[in-house]
Amino acid sequence: MSQTNYLLVYNMFSLGIASMLFTTIFLIVARERVLPRYRMAVLVSATVTGIAAYHYFRMFDSFNHVFGPDAIEGAVYNVGYRYVDWFLTVPLLLVETVAVLAIARAAQSALLVRLVPAAAAMIALGYPGDAGLDIGGVSAPVWGLLSTIPFLYILYILFVELGKSLGKQSKQVQRRIKELRLLLLATWGVYPLAFIANMNSTGFEEQGFVLRETGYTIADILAKCLFGLMIFSIARMKSAEDDKSFAASEYKGK
Repeated sequence: MSQTNYLLVYNMFSLGIASMLFTTIFLIVARERVLPRYRMAVLVSATVTGIAAYHYFRMFDSFNHVFGPDAIEGAVYNVGYRYVDWFLTVPLLLVETVAVLAIARAAQSALLVRLVPAAAAMIALGYPGDAGLDIGGVSAPVWGLLSTIPFLYILYILFVELGKSLGKQSKQVQRRIKELRLLLLATWGVYPLAFIANMNSTGFEEQGFVLRETGYTIADILAKCLFGLMIFSIARMKSAEDDKSFAASEYKGK
């Protein structure tokens, strides 16, 4: 790998580690700045970025073992770390989205029982194609197409079914939830583009690898760190709306 590409991926992994780690610390420390009923959503957000921080350390090590100054002969970059991370964190992203609305328990369960399995299926179906595994002779484009089916189902739930639960929310919260859904749509749209960039390569293709890892890292930071901070801001809004004394103490002088 050229020095330019090596440093680009190296620095992107470093950015990913720092973003995930310090967002986790912030969310854990700041959880007391929302009412108790919204703290679970904030802690789930911290869990997402904490899991991601751990896996970015593992990816960083794997990358250095393959391409670093002290590379280990025969080492192969393990893209599986990303998919284990996504398999855990993508369902949790959907859990925190539903949890922060504090809607009726039955409505929450009805949404999550569909969203969580669909998220797990989306990640599980995408992995063989991205890792270049030969499972039953199914090609990478087919795996990509299969993983798109649960992805579209998730979008339907978020934009149609979840939309039905927003009527009781304030205008400010409704606007932020809409922004949250658009952020998911925009960031999740990066993943298939990065997947395609490396899909048709035979063996190791440097530019495809660099585009994939750079694209995935940028999307991860937006879809986990920024997303988690937006969840925190929604929890703050709803806490202020629910409890006027909380609003007075938290926003005093504003």
